[in-house]
Amino acid sequence: MKFLGFARRLKDTSALVRDLRDHGIQVVGPFRRHDGTFVYSLADCVVTEREILDLAIAGKLDVAGVSELTTKIMKSGA
Repeated sequence: MKFLGFARRLKDTSALVRDLRDHGIQVVGPFRRHDGTFVYSLADCVVTEREILDLAIAGKLDVAGVSELTTKIMKSGA
């Protein structure tokens, strides 16, 4: 049963990644970390699957939302 949840989550995330690409945003991935977390290269930043899902929930699955997220990531990593 746990596998079906994983498959659905991956399908949902893939749809969100397609939406980002449709907006002209460069997305590469998914890649899997050693701990099992899926990460993506999104506009020259590494973001987790959870961060992409949070963008979608907040209704910010567009260039402005991605810019806000990547700016926040760059500031926290500096």
